Amino acid sequence: MRYPLVPLVNELTFPLLFFWFCLPFVMLLIIAIIWLQLLLNEVECSGLCLDRVILLMF
Repeated sequence: MRYPLVPLVNELTFPLLFFWFCLPFVMLLIIAIIWLQLLLNEVECSGLCLDRVILLMF
């Protein structure tokens, strides 16, 4: 088996590979945080917002 002349991971390519490896996990974490904040706001606001909507309707 012949090895490549330049290794895939070296001091130049490691930051780029690390960035592309971690990017999906960071994006999933950010999406999960935003989604949980929206869910918490709906739970806290469910009673208050319904009262306000009913008051605004009449």
